[in-house]
Amino acid sequence: MMKISDCKKGDRVVYVPCHADGHRSHPDCEHGVVSSVNENWVFVKFDNLQRRMITGDEPYTAKATDAAELVRGY
Repeated sequence: MMKISDCKKGDRVVYVPCHADGHRSHPDCEHGVVSSVNENWVFVKFDNLQRRMITGDEPYTAKATDAAELVRGY
């Protein structure tokens, strides 16, 4: 799991919810790109069925995400 200080715009990440027990393959995990970071939250634009986020500048709404529920993506 990551810390806010580990995250920067453009990083590929995977959201791993607490109930997934750290398993990146859990069906509730989501892949995306960090679009911005503040002192409390990491804002992530998550991939959807039509498009994979590349830079985080694509026209999608970012979700505020707890850094502790993120791992580095690929």
